[in-house]
Amino acid sequence: MLRIRRYRVFVAFTIIFVLTVFHFARSRDWSPAAESAPLVDLAESNGPPPTAPKQDSTSSQHGFVPEDPVKPEPKKPAAEVVGGAGAAGATDQELDTPQKTPPKDSTPINKPDKIDSTVQYGNSLPGILDPDFGPQGQGRLEVTLPNAPGRTIPHWRKFPEHFPVPSEKLIKLPTGQPKKIPKLQAQFAKESSAEQVARKQKLATIKEAFEHAWNGYKSNAMGHDEVRPVEGGYRDPFLGWGATLVDTLDSLWIMGMEDEFVAAIDEVKKIDFTTSDRKDIPVFETVIRYLGGLLGAYDISGQKYRALLDKAIELAEILIGVFDTPNRMPLMYYNWAPDYVSQPHRANTRVVLAEIGSLSMEFTRLAQLTKDDKYYDAIARITNELEKMQDNTRLPGMWPIQVDASGCKKARRKSPQLPPLGKAEEADGANVPSPPMPLRAPTDVESYMNYINPSHQKRDAGSSAQEDTQPAVYDTLPTQTPVARAPLVNEAGESYCEEQGLASPPYSSSDKFGLGGQSDSTYEYLPKEYMLLGGLVDQYRKMYQRSMEAVRDYILFRPMIKDDRDIRFAATVTSTRPPTGKDDLDALSYQYEGTHLTCFAGGMFAVGAKIFDMPSDMALAAKFTDGCVWSYEITATGIMPESFEVLPCQNDASCPWNETRYNEVLDPHPEYRVKQAELVYEKKLKLAQQAQKDLEKLEKAPAHDQENRISQRDLKFHGGEEKSTPSKTVEDTSGKQASGVAVPVKPSVLSHEDFVQARIKEERMPPGFTKITSRKYILRPEAIESVFIMYRLTGDNYWREKGWKMYEAVTAHTRTGLAHSAINDVTSGAPQLLDSMESFWLAETLKYFYLLFSDPSVVSLDEYVLNTEAHPFKRPT
Repeated sequence: MLRIRRYRVFVAFTIIFVLTVFHFARSRDWSPAAESAPLVDLAESNGPPPTAPKQDSTSSQHGFVPEDPVKPEPKKPAAEVVGGAGAAGATDQELDTPQKTPPKDSTPINKPDKIDSTVQYGNSLPGILDPDFGPQGQGRLEVTLPNAPGRTIPHWRKFPEHFPVPSEKLIKLPTGQPKKIPKLQAQFAKESSAEQVARKQKLATIKEAFEHAWNGYKSNAMGHDEVRPVEGGYRDPFLGWGATLVDTLDSLWIMGMEDEFVAAIDEVKKIDFTTSDRKDIPVFETVIRYLGGLLGAYDISGQKYRALLDKAIELAEILIGVFDTPNRMPLMYYNWAPDYVSQPHRANTRVVLAEIGSLSMEFTRLAQLTKDDKYYDAIARITNELEKMQDNTRLPGMWPIQVDASGCKKARRKSPQLPPLGKAEEADGANVPSPPMPLRAPTDVESYMNYINPSHQKRDAGSSAQEDTQPAVYDTLPTQTPVARAPLVNEAGESYCEEQGLASPPYSSSDKFGLGGQSDSTYEYLPKEYMLLGGLVDQYRKMYQRSMEAVRDYILFRPMIKDDRDIRFAATVTSTRPPTGKDDLDALSYQYEGTHLTCFAGGMFAVGAKIFDMPSDMALAAKFTDGCVWSYEITATGIMPESFEVLPCQNDASCPWNETRYNEVLDPHPEYRVKQAELVYEKKLKLAQQAQKDLEKLEKAPAHDQENRISQRDLKFHGGEEKSTPSKTVEDTSGKQASGVAVPVKPSVLSHEDFVQARIKEERMPPGFTKITSRKYILRPEAIESVFIMYRLTGDNYWREKGWKMYEAVTAHTRTGLAHSAINDVTSGAPQLLDSMESFWLAETLKYFYLLFSDPSVVSLDEYVLNTEAHPFKRPT
């Protein structure tokens, strides 16, 4: 009996230990309880608001996310960040670390069949901290969950909207005869036979590279998001639905690979958009890659494959739920599981501008194809809010790279109790939150998890690292059934929040403005949406022209470079002046940079110049595009780095190279360097002299005192510096000899000129660069995109010549045995492969190279408008 009792006690403790380890081994992320936890309004709390961590200026997902590394771990992590729409803080050294992946003959870890949907689902890492609503999500987030037997993967379900728009108030898709929009494409001269042969040879070379990468994806990662181009296998940073598969569809058709296109459609039919290993949908990335990819393939193939439109509608029915908020502003990271969808929510207080402003084309095209106005209504409301905000920012005409989309200037700390349901509502069977049930002792893992993380437990802001949104009614209890629509006022007519439109994020004394990663496609979509709507909504023309006024006045600049080439870049401007303040230039600070993401702007200026009759912007488009071409030509690989800094010209009209000014930037305080070196030397000298005195005293002391004081003597020598050999004899600065302690040698300090040259050599700094903030190339398309558009709009072969050199450089350094890979350092003659191939390599980069050398009738820009992922949407005729 005694043995049995001991055994039972041992088993009990073992179970408790295993359950504890199971809980704490998994990152504390999402559970229904955590999602619905009530909030405390920081504006009414006693303490000061928390400070949001600074964002990396280079951060961005496609268009605005930095590429985070896959850091090798001894054990497989629950979540693996591969890159993303806003993660910040990683250094270039961290980002450029080559990734360790399984050997080629290893079997990739498959998706689990079942997981725990009620305890914890998905995984995430810290993003942008929101003082009210917690951190945002990330665009690229690879999630691999352990196989948990007995637990099922949840599936999205449709619920009645909490904040529906009455049918009579829907913003209707404009109808009528499209306006006559000026033609974009140039009149091309007839090419000679020799020119045609040379062009087709280049075209065949580009297609071969495309086929090589596509076959690598097919054989290693079909149905998954991305192939690992070095080690083989796959990764799933975009929900595991097959991002490369869907993103590449229209490229297959454009390159004449129709059999591959049809076979790919069969794979697309297998996608289940209602579930994923990832707990949140990155809305922007999903819209441009998946929804845009399906619609572009449907249009370019002559609308013959109905399955493509059906899958687009299937996905859109899920995505339309992101607009179900009190002000109809979207949730940009959508927690799709039923326990979350069933609750009312508000949009975030910190939303990346490029994400919220770049949904218009895809939902508009879907509305045109389905004749369903709800899709157009969703994005038209965003446009209306952007228009209202445009002249009420800290840099009027432009929008800050982050905006508050919550609709609440000040949320209440605690909302009043919801009014009781009326009899009619009860008869309709409306669902209401239930009071929390008493907690019981755990009997299994699932109950144990719920027991230690009860539903009424307050959310730890640091524990839900991917949180993007919170309930609109903050003290609503969580439930697994649909909730009655949350009223915006109580019985006394008091509002739950002080309503507002789009605004600067709360607790922000400054805003950043620019055309780079976190804002780019919002501006890009203004002229493109105008064309897609056939010119019937003049709002987009006005917004574009107003924004470009501010861009020309504040953002564009000419960099100082050695060959006096007249090029342009776009700065990032930080403004501290109030939105209604005067034009105070002292309130503006500048970061003069060049970024690969911003290279799209050359093509945008060219398109806007044509369709809106702004001829001066065509010259600006050429200068901006040529700036990106120069950035390719100036590096050791012939490829532009992700981001770098340059020196602005003092006069845009004339900007000769000034070696003195350039050197001053690379070594701004040579006197300070000399002074610091002298101070360090003097400090070491004093320490050495003191150590010598201590040594001499020690040598004169009795033997037993020497033993007791030996450790003290060791510590005094050089203040912790290496101890010298006692027998060595040196000279101090007075010429006197000292025995036992080495006197430091006075350092020789580099001259200003030598220091500059040493820095240029050490950092492999191309002439004109003052700093390289990210040396990577991740197969980005933005530079060749603008080169392609400039050729189609001007017919100038200069752009084809430059584009071919770019192609040769890119493929020479990125090709692998399986496909093509991002590289870590474009300034190195032998860059390392990063084992990453984002879907836009096939969807955009190679497509733009191919179209540059295609006959101009292939995807004519007068017939199609390309979304930010290069998916062609048919323009109205």
